[in-house]
Amino acid sequence: MDEKTDDLTGLRREVQLLRHRVLYLEVALFRAVVAVGAVALVLGLFLPFLTATEEADSSDEDDTIGLFPAVFGLADAGDGPFSGEAAMASVVVGAFVLVILVALVALVRLFRNRVSPRAVRVARIFGIILLVVCGAAWLLVLALAGHTDGRSSAFSPATLAITIGGAVTVLATALYPDDWRADLSPA
Repeated sequence: MDEKTDDLTGLRREVQLLRHRVLYLEVALFRAVVAVGAVALVLGLFLPFLTATEEADSSDEDDTIGLFPAVFGLADAGDGPFSGEAAMASVVVGAFVLVILVALVALVRLFRNRVSPRAVRVARIFGIILLVVCGAAWLLVLALAGHTDGRSSAFSPATLAITIGGAVTVLATALYPDDWRADLSPA
């Protein structure tokens, strides 16, 4: 009887070790997904939001505009009758950057071992808001490309990266299981 008990105890120990190994692999995979989303959001802040095409007149000015320069440069760009529209565009782009930064912080918080359900909910909400805002940003890029008669590209690397980051944020909140809140150290 002792031999069967020892075998059963050994098997239970092996099953427990396998559970911990699987848990560590799941956590590592989850964190890799979160890292991809965080990198995409950070890249989206620095990649060109709008780019000029080859059909645009070549000039000494930069042929791209990023999100940060747009926040500060758009307000000063509208002289005369369009100063109000330029200031409003600057506020809209600034709000876009703010949503990106809040979604990035919410996503990075998911790296921790113990995350409350509220933090997961906040990340999900800002991920969804970010995807909606990215939809509007794609419409803006396409509208500008159509309005400029081919001088502006219909592809926005920044918006693509931010859309990927938003999708990964929503995906990460859907993948985050409740049992990861337990202590991850092996017994």
